[in-house]
Amino acid sequence: MADLDKFFRGLYNVSGFDGTIESDFLKLGQVPDDRKPNLIDYDLRGFNDFRVALQNYLKAVYPLDYNNFASSDLGQMLLEMFAYMASVLTLRTDMTANEMYIDTVKNEDNLKRLLELIGVSMKGPTASKATGKLTLPTETPQVNDHILIKEADRRISITNTRNNTPLTYTVYRQEANGLLNLFDKDLQIPKSDFSNTAPSSVSNLFLLEGSLGTQAGLFADGANRQTISINDGPIIEGSIGVSSTENGGTQYNEISNLFAASGGTAPVFQKKYVNGFQAILEFGDGVLGRLPTPQADYVVTYRVGGGANGNIIRSAINQDITVYNNSITKLTATLENTTKGSGGTSAETVDHAKRYAPYFFRTQYRAVTGEDYNTLANSFVGSAGQTAKAMAALRKNGAAANVIDLYVLSKASDTQLERASVAMKKELLDYFQDYKMLTDDIVISDGVVRTLDLVCTVFIDRSNKRAADNIKQKAALAMVDYFSVDNMAFGKKLSLADLQNQMLTVPEIRFFRLDNITDDVFVNFNEIIQLNNFEFSVELV
Repeated sequence: MADLDKFFRGLYNVSGFDGTIESDFLKLGQVPDDRKPNLIDYDLRGFNDFRVALQNYLKAVYPLDYNNFASSDLGQMLLEMFAYMASVLTLRTDMTANEMYIDTVKNEDNLKRLLELIGVSMKGPTASKATGKLTLPTETPQVNDHILIKEADRRISITNTRNNTPLTYTVYRQEANGLLNLFDKDLQIPKSDFSNTAPSSVSNLFLLEGSLGTQAGLFADGANRQTISINDGPIIEGSIGVSSTENGGTQYNEISNLFAASGGTAPVFQKKYVNGFQAILEFGDGVLGRLPTPQADYVVTYRVGGGANGNIIRSAINQDITVYNNSITKLTATLENTTKGSGGTSAETVDHAKRYAPYFFRTQYRAVTGEDYNTLANSFVGSAGQTAKAMAALRKNGAAANVIDLYVLSKASDTQLERASVAMKKELLDYFQDYKMLTDDIVISDGVVRTLDLVCTVFIDRSNKRAADNIKQKAALAMVDYFSVDNMAFGKKLSLADLQNQMLTVPEIRFFRLDNITDDVFVNFNEIIQLNNFEFSVELV
């Protein structure tokens, strides 16, 4: 019992406890100044660190009174319990501190909250888009008035054979105004759209990846900054539509921030992503954006899905679907994607948002400097895709005007870059009209992807011979991380020293060598290096 009393007195001292117990007990725990160790070490983190620190304290302060450090001793059991509690509390304290700053935050939802404070939001996924062709059977009688595709038959389910990912596509028709009939339940294709030659076909169709979603029966309560939650996701960027019964029918439009609303009558809403890119829609207060009319009925439409997996190859969709001639006669037609899917990108990553969000805030929603153009371009997300990499170069064009050469690349997958589509580059050009100086001219060009094949040798200790295959896998992951899209940049050379250091992060690797490249690889300012293939061999040392 005396040993335990000394033990607890030591614990109170090592923790720096000085507060709420009786003075007589405190006096029992007092130690002469010449015997006191450094009581608090703020570098302690792990369980073993705290266990050893507590043991060292007891050895220094009570070398004769408490000296049983066997693992079976009750005092050691209690010491380890306190060490465990200290390590858990320290971990949570560190996590709390890290999650308070954009530079160190790791949790996605916490990052979204921090970005909200500076008026920036993370970008959701975009959906792949491909051109579709519908071909009627050869024996089909003449189309009377239109061909009808019912709601259920518009949804096409396939599997991406590259990674066995299930995908859903929806068939749309491009209207005369260039827009897609996104939320019509049944799709009518007029007779005039079909060819006159057998087999009759129509080509002004599009296939968009993602599933349609609807929330109806929502009523405004008249409160300022009313919100609507969409408990579905991930929501495809730019796909949310809101309509109400106000004034015989009102369409609300999404804006980046309600502070940008043009007065108190504008029917607008602001979207906030939560919980893995589900969404909360926030409406105005009558000063910044329209105050929703009490008891008005609201309908929210959206699409779910998106991502680079939707960028399918040509003719990946080639299957029969049910259609109706003049809404009556049932037929079996063939649907095919005549172009590859493009524009599908994954939601913005935590690392990307942490890198660009502070710069986006500094632009103050205008493009003046080269840094402004770089930031805004690298943060762009449109219906036809998003930029994976962008780089701006400014050149003078007279006394008052600048020409901005903007080099861009989009994502073919989460690890591969490709040229941006014409549609995406047009959207990007339109996007800058709200940000650029009036006299600035923007020229958008394709960035150049410089692919590399690498042949490598890793040297490992002979004692790790049996683990050679596992070490090769670790080395491959380290190589992929080094050449990740987020890590590469326009004009960035391949540094053999940096790659060497990256590979040596694998503890079992003693040395790393590139066998087909002997010097740093330099690229032009508008080029970016991308890893094509790599081959590893292992040698024992």
